[in-house]
Amino acid sequence: MATQLMREALRPLYHSAREAHPGLLIQRGYPVYDQETEEGREAKTRHLQRICAVTPTPFYHNAYQRWRTATADPLRFRQIQLALESRLFIGLTGGGMLETGCAISHSYGMPYIPGSSVKGVVRAHVCGSPFADKHPEVIAELFGAEADPMPEAPYPQGLSGLVSFHDAWWVPGSAERPLVEEIVTTHHLEYYGSEGRTPATDFDSPIPNAQIAVQGHCLFVLEGPPAWLDLAQQMLIAALSKRGIGAKTRTGYGLFDFNPQKPAGPVCAWVNETIERLAQQNKTNSEEVLRSKGLAAEWAALTDAALKAEALEDIRSRWQEKERDWWDNPPGKSAKQARALYDE
Repeated sequence: MATQLMREALRPLYHSAREAHPGLLIQRGYPVYDQETEEGREAKTRHLQRICAVTPTPFYHNAYQRWRTATADPLRFRQIQLALESRLFIGLTGGGMLETGCAISHSYGMPYIPGSSVKGVVRAHVCGSPFADKHPEVIAELFGAEADPMPEAPYPQGLSGLVSFHDAWWVPGSAERPLVEEIVTTHHLEYYGSEGRTPATDFDSPIPNAQIAVQGHCLFVLEGPPAWLDLAQQMLIAALSKRGIGAKTRTGYGLFDFNPQKPAGPVCAWVNETIERLAQQNKTNSEEVLRSKGLAAEWAALTDAALKAEALEDIRSRWQEKERDWWDNPPGKSAKQARALYDE
């Protein structure tokens, strides 16, 4: 029997929307629940495909760049960009009748990993190690400790951890799209549904389940004293590369590459092509063009909002490289004029 999930008056609005918020589509955009008919199952598949087809908007590109800039101080923050080895399931239970979900930023509509989940996974991984047994005071200082009213307790009033684990942002450009369809097959549905009371056999029929997974890279940010950030970074990389995060980590999901990558914005083809053209036209080198007012004027003339946001993120990323540091200190009159155009 089909279950109506959306008012008739709202359906045209969802169908005519040009930009979609994946979180809204997951929680409110599934119009009818009907898994008993082939048409109903196909409708669910089409809805999942629509969710996974959503790409980052200029709004998210700009927000991501602001976050990178706000957490760039190495004396206070540590940025670690890690690539998923396979795919990530995070927030699967948030989909309601859709029977799948994903942790989606309420404001920006892109997947993220909650900081509390990151801290929990790192702490669980470290607390089972010989290092934690030998140095319990380090674990308490790093992650914090609960209050213990016993007089001989080391922290009777509790202790706040020295390192804060912020939400991990999805890195724009690290994949063609952040969300991807995934199939998880349940081989013993009655066994799991009865919590083991019904025996699992080799004659059980496999049931494929459509799920939403995350692909690409994530930017993890730690905040705290520099000396403690080094230790926390090592623990974070070890936990995410060996233990993983999210659902179904035992089958390989949620594992990250242990080689941290340099946080960087996506390379925009328009920026490369424009720099090459202006360099040939003005008979100069690409570095001179990159910081020139000419490139900024070409960027200001763009009418495609998505391309304009992507190009600005790429240009700003190149300006902020350590050997340059042009964004806050533009080198020369032309660079200062270019920065004024970018700020507009």
